[in-house]
Amino acid sequence: MNINEAGIFLRVNVAAQRARQLMQGAAPKIATKSRKAAAIAIQEVELGLIEAFSPSEMPEALADEAFGSGDSDNDGEE
Repeated sequence: MNINEAGIFLRVNVAAQRARQLMQGAAPKIATKSRKAAAIAIQEVELGLIEAFSPSEMPEALADEAFGSGDSDNDGEE
């Protein structure tokens, strides 16, 4: 999904999530002098460097990473 073609609500939410990632130690995708996570995240979104997926569009590998594979819920018990 192209975030820049989406509504402002989605862009703001994606930038907020990216800012959280940056504050938790993720590396910026751009070279910038800014040290503010929100400013970096907004620039990344505006440049189209961040991808957003609806749950139905999310690639399986990313879904497993984001939500767990579902196999670990069992922990060997039935």
